[in-house]
Order: sequence, then C-alpha cells, then structure tokens
Amino acid sequence: MLLGIDVGGTFTDAVVLEQAEVVAQAKHPTTHANVLEGILAALDKVLTEDMPAKLERVVISSTIVTNALTENKVAPVFLAVMTGPGMNVSGKFPVEPYYVEGCVDHRGKITAKPDWQKHAALLNKKQSGVCAVSGKFAIREPQQEELLADKLRKAGYSKAFLGSELSGELNFVRRTNSAYFAAAVYELFLDFCQKVLRALYQRKITAPVHILKADGGTLPIQVALEQPVEAVFTGPAASVLGIEALAAPNMNSISLDVGGTTTDIAFWEKGLPLMAKRGANINGYHTAVRSFHMRSIGIGGDSKITRLAEGGYQVGPEREGPAAAVGGAVATLSDALIVAGYVSFGDTNKALEALRVFGGDPILEARKIVQAAVATITATIKEMLTEWAKQPVYTVDDVIKGTEFIPEQLIGVGGGSLGLIKAVGGAMGLPVDIPKGAVVANAIGAAVARPTLSAGLRADTTENFYIIPESGKKERLPRGFNKQIAMELLSTWLRNETKSWLLPDQETELISYEHFNTVHSYWDSGDIYSLRMQLKPGILHKVAGKEVSF
Repeated sequence: MLLGIDVGGTFTDAVVLEQAEVVAQAKHPTTHANVLEGILAALDKVLTEDMPAKLERVVISSTIVTNALTENKVAPVFLAVMTGPGMNVSGKFPVEPYYVEGCVDHRGKITAKPDWQKHAALLNKKQSGVCAVSGKFAIREPQQEELLADKLRKAGYSKAFLGSELSGELNFVRRTNSAYFAAAVYELFLDFCQKVLRALYQRKITAPVHILKADGGTLPIQVALEQPVEAVFTGPAASVLGIEALAAPNMNSISLDVGGTTTDIAFWEKGLPLMAKRGANINGYHTAVRSFHMRSIGIGGDSKITRLAEGGYQVGPEREGPAAAVGGAVATLSDALIVAGYVSFGDTNKALEALRVFGGDPILEARKIVQAAVATITATIKEMLTEWAKQPVYTVDDVIKGTEFIPEQLIGVGGGSLGLIKAVGGAMGLPVDIPKGAVVANAIGAAVARPTLSAGLRADTTENFYIIPESGKKERLPRGFNKQIAMELLSTWLRNETKSWLLPDQETELISYEHFNTVHSYWDSGDIYSLRMQLKPGILHKVAGKEVSF
C-alpha cells in the first residue's frame, strides 16, 4: 500500500493506493494555525485500523513552501557571494548580496583569497537566522565557499547553504539563487517536516517517508532537509504526476492545477510533461533546480479581490480565506465563480451579498472579477509559450520543426479546477478535460512518484583519479576511461545505493555533463570530466481515478 499526502494552501488531501487502485481518499481544510491538526484529520479519514502496518511508503507534497514564496512570506536571508573579476551581477539575485573578494578560476585554481580583516564587522558581530554562500567556479573548488560558510556559522547563523552543494552545474547565478531560496524556505520547511513526522508517528505509521521533488522524483525526508529548495515546486510537481497517472494527454496540452491559493501551469507533449531547460523559475529568478516547465501564480479559489481605482479588479496573490458562500467573512474568487455561473456549491445568496461591497450589479461585477483572474492566467501562459519558443535549439528535429509549442487542449485538476478552467478554456478557445480523480490528483501523484537519488563524478586523467563526492572516496581511473565508462561507474554507484536505501531498482539518467582538455606547455596533457546522474523520476504506475464528492 502507498500513502500520498498533499498539504495545500486550502485543503490537505490524502490517498491510499493498493495495486494501482484508490482504496481511500479524503480532503480536509488545511489548518494553518496548526498544520498537524489538518494532517491528522485527513489521515483519520483514509486509514483503517490495519492500514498503518501495511503501508510500504509515504510521500508528502505541499504547496506551503510555494505559497509562502508566491505571497512573499519567507524569512529574510543574508547572501554572501564571491563573484571574482569581470562579472556584473547587479539585479541577478533576489536581494542585494554581500561581496567577498575570494576568487577561483575556471580550472578550479584559487587565484585570490579573502582578506578576512575587511569583513571583521560582519564576522565578529553576533548574527542570527539562515544564510547562503555562493562563489563563481566553486563547484570546481569549494574550499573558499566552505570556509566563508564556516565563519558565518561561527558568527551565529544557524545554518548556511552553499551553492556548490546544491548543484554541480556551471551557472553561478542559478546556483546562487538556489542557495538563497533554500535558505529562505529552510525554517518553514523544517517546521513542516517535523509536523508531518509527528502526525505519522501519532498514527503509528513506520513506513519510509519521502518528500516530492520539483522534477517529479522523491527524496527521503532527512535528505530533503539538506536540499529544501527542491520543495519549492513539490506541490506543482504532484499535480503533474497526478495527471500522468490518471490520464496522460496524447496531444499538446496545458494543465492547470487550481487550488485555493495558487494555480500551477505545466506543458505536455507526447504524453509527457516538458522539463524546464534553464532550471525552475522562482519569482522571476532562474535556479539550478531541475523542474517541469511550469509556473505557479497566486490565483486560486480563496484569492483576495481588490477593486482598482479605474474600476477593474486584481485577483490575488494573497489568500483571503474561505469563500463567503461557505462561511467566509468576505468575497473571494470562488464567490465570483459561483455568482457568474461557472460553479455551483455553497450558499449563492451569501456569495451575492458578499460581492455587493464592490457596488453595482453583483453578477456583472462577478464576471469582471473572473475575467481579471482569467486575464492574469492567460498572460502567464503566453509568457511561458514565448519563453519556451526562445529556448536554445539542441537537436536536428528542433531545427526542422522549431521549438514553438502550440496547445490543443487544457487539462484541469485540483479542488477549484472545474469552474476556473472552463473560463480559461473559453478565453483561449481550447477544449477542457477534467480527468476522474482530479480533485485529489496531487495526493495520487505523490503516492506513485518514483524515488530518486542523484550523485556527481569528477575525473582528471592527468592526475589519474576520479571522485564521487557523495561516496567520499577517491579512486584510480580504469583503463580506457571515457564518458561512457564515467557514466557506467556513476550509474553503478547510484544503483548500489538504492539497494542500501531499500529503494526499487530503476533507470538512471544523465542530468549534466562537462568535458574539457587540460593543456601544459602548449600540449594536451589530459582531460577533465564532470557529470551528474540520477535515478530517473516519474510514476511507478498508472492509477484508476474515482469520481467522488467531498
């Protein structure tokens, strides 16, 4: 048996699967003041007395971290960078960084060391909170990054995230943003994970607990705590996997997961979700986090409605609370959808009354509010289409056919999908498909996500060694070493690790690769290889969804 739990901004969903069949599913309002209470309530709705002992694995997804970033409700982060010469990073990061003069060149040689006396005011003052550290080319020599992080921890910062530890790829800006966002969400994510573990313990669940990653794989919860930036798009990733498990589209499609706080948008081609080619985009900043090509925007059923001076409306990004139709204090987007005739639930009269605060005919105002929400969603989709069309061309097929993505249908999942996606489909002139099980698609996607594990390998043929940092071992190179042998060595190590973690054996994939020659006295002296692989993410199997009313 598999248990999937999705903690959203509005509802906490739980699903129990057995042999690809949904045997229990439930929704319960997320209790923001006490997340533990909502998780326990959802578990109690799906668990029978004998189930805890039968569970093989528990996977958690949540939009709590995504929502916190969308609504800008994360902790402040101190960011220190070592940019080296010749690089202008102004405006590249979410905050203005603190500059340290250490430098590493492209071959991993330290060419300048920090003058720590210049930074005495920072390092000798009692600090607090979480910090992030990143240096250009630090993936080739992380020593100075590690030293700066150590000094900041001694100054009082509770935890430091290093760009070189979060990504093995060359791209200083993306690594830096990854470290910053990991630090920004760490305390929130840590608190969430502790509450999840407490809830499972209270219900006598001892199965391994995993957290869903942004690329659709899962990590053991203890590992995920060291890489919390991976949790930024765990909720959106769950919806993608849920669609893949329930009804993967056979044509170019755009999926929308409409929750109470956010709408998550993803693209599909040939039955598979498209991957972002430049890393996850968080609040307009690209990161080194592998993710689906998707965007999360602050529009959902519980979104705040703001009347603008010119008579129009803004919907979101803040969450107001439950709709007036179901007992909330003020009107939300759900009330507008009810009054405009897109959905039917709750007390229509209460929704009408709540919308009167905006003046005029409530029905006309409701239509304007829905149009404002739809305009924001369609504008975001157009931005994503433009961004995809501008991607670099990598294959002959791309040259012949181009990289333009032309959608043929919309797919809707999530508790608020039915009403809002109809309006978006109408605006875009596209048919709409709502698969069975759509209201708990995220929890289903989490339950069937494949576990994943990543590792890197760096080899220097001049020095005749290779190292897999995650193993902590340095080994001599085998004869005839090349890219293929490097991949075989790393793939074997990964698959052996899966056995020790009691994870199922699965295919590995290459996620980054570098190769360049070393030159001494004008002659090639060897090669340096750097690659990263992981167990391929995706779903374990398809799932037969069920129609159910909550």
